[in-house]
Amino acid sequence: MANINFSQITTPGGYQPGGGSGVAAYTNPLEKIISNSLAILTIVGGLAFTLWFLMGGLNWITAGGKKDKIENAKNMMTNGAIGMIIITVSYSIVWIVGKALGVDILNPGTLIQSMTFK
Repeated sequence: MANINFSQITTPGGYQPGGGSGVAAYTNPLEKIISNSLAILTIVGGLAFTLWFLMGGLNWITAGGKKDKIENAKNMMTNGAIGMIIITVSYSIVWIVGKALGVDILNPGTLIQSMTFK
């Protein structure tokens, strides 16, 4: 019977839960917090836009021809679209500022790894 040492087996990326090489060696908690926060805020913004726009559309459909309800529904849909435009433009502005400063702001992992503290 062969003697197999299971401690030498790693995942394809080389990640080892206790540290070592691979993903764990290049990430830290601050990087994970920033990356996850950006992702969560983007997802929440997209979902909020979708729900707000759908609610405005449903209000318009159920308005029954009443001018005030139709205007309210149009305002909801417009506000949802403006919110999504703000999210998109803010990412564009951050990207432009990052390129102007020579810093990759939208990729916090490389930003944190390139920092040197004295």
